[in-house]
Amino acid sequence: AGGLVFFGDDAESFEAVDAQTGKPIWHFNTGQNIAASPMSYAINSKQYVAIAAGSDIFSFALP
Repeated sequence: AGGLVFFGDDAESFEAVDAQTGKPIWHFNTGQNIAASPMSYAINSKQYVAIAAGSDIFSFALP
């Protein structure tokens, strides 16, 4: 999604890194372990990325 790689981990962190350099770009602490893979989707030409953590789903708009 936009030259970024998204992933979650068991340290409760959802992260984005640059796909070419691996440089950290962004992170969000979900407060829950993440065992699911993130997904990307678009609505009205706006791209989003979402991930399930525990009993919650977090969704973020991409710039």
